Amino acid sequence: MIHLLIYLLMVMAHSVSENLLPSNMPLIVAGMHRSGTSLMTAVVGALGVDLGDRLLDGDIHNAKGYFEDVDFLEFQRRILQERSPANDLGWPDWGWTEREQLNLQNLNAYLPDAKALIASRSSQGLWGWKDPRTTLLLNFWADLLPNARYLLVYRFPWDVADSVLRVNHPTFVANPDYALRSWYVYNRSLLHFYEKHRDQSLLINVNAFLEHPETGLKLLQTKLNLAIQSNHAEPEVLSQIFDPKLFATLGWDYPLVRSLYTIAPRYFSLLKALDQSADLSSSMPDWVTVAPSIDEKPPTYDGVPPERAVLALHGCLIQNNFRHQQEIHQLSQQFAEKLDQMQTRLKTVEQSKGWRIHQALKRLKAKFV
Repeated sequence: MIHLLIYLLMVMAHSVSENLLPSNMPLIVAGMHRSGTSLMTAVVGALGVDLGDRLLDGDIHNAKGYFEDVDFLEFQRRILQERSPANDLGWPDWGWTEREQLNLQNLNAYLPDAKALIASRSSQGLWGWKDPRTTLLLNFWADLLPNARYLLVYRFPWDVADSVLRVNHPTFVANPDYALRSWYVYNRSLLHFYEKHRDQSLLINVNAFLEHPETGLKLLQTKLNLAIQSNHAEPEVLSQIFDPKLFATLGWDYPLVRSLYTIAPRYFSLLKALDQSADLSSSMPDWVTVAPSIDEKPPTYDGVPPERAVLALHGCLIQNNFRHQQEIHQLSQQFAEKLDQMQTRLKTVEQSKGWRIHQALKRLKAKFV
């Protein structure tokens, strides 16, 4: 798949359009965390979009890098944390808490810093940024940048939940439903915004992009007027933008997916609503018959969301796999250490005077036999 993507980018590099986005029309990438926004930002970066000089470093959870402008990230993190309700359980860093009462009204106090960020970047030609938190602040930025273009990315909700659980952060391990419930809030915001700004936005399912990269790249050109600069389409650069291991999907018939469909169909309803509006949508199987919906209220049973139980079970399976992997790693290390010790002892013996005499006697004996 990556070879096809590289080939397509190189072919398109020979047909550079004159319709590059001007400096006052930045490209903003948004979508829920762990949803493929890093991949899509890497793609537009490879096509020539200046993503900034201070980007968040990669780590073991995203070795290729996050491609997030640290200045925008820190600014938006501050807004979401300050505007999340105090003393409410959840993850304010993402602007999500259990009561889902993020207050984004009257953000005038943040305007000077936002305008300073824009001024620091808008002289750089074709520019943009990516931070998943932008998803909840799209209306804020749209007022400041009326001519901006938006690349809006969504991924299957169960794959996002699975990916977040594999990060192994204590908060999400203890509350395995947080990622899935955050997915709903983020993607509801994404769809609301897209419906108001269709002409300026490209809404794509990242799973579909990986299956049909040529279609996705064509949409970047035609709908966002994003032309390709040939000096940004070198193979050695583009080969770094995609790691298939980061985009494993559980599959539609995976037990977690089937269970969620039975007990928490609202995620499928929102996914279907996204697919119906998207420029590049996923392919749902026939058994998904729920009606598309964007504003279903989350059901609870005795105050507990139904998805918590099945995600807790899935989280246990992941934790067991982690433990098994750690045990295998420890055994491998112990074996390697023992092997090193044996090799060291063997070298010591071979270099000893007694061993040399023994070998000489063997050679002498062999001559007389």
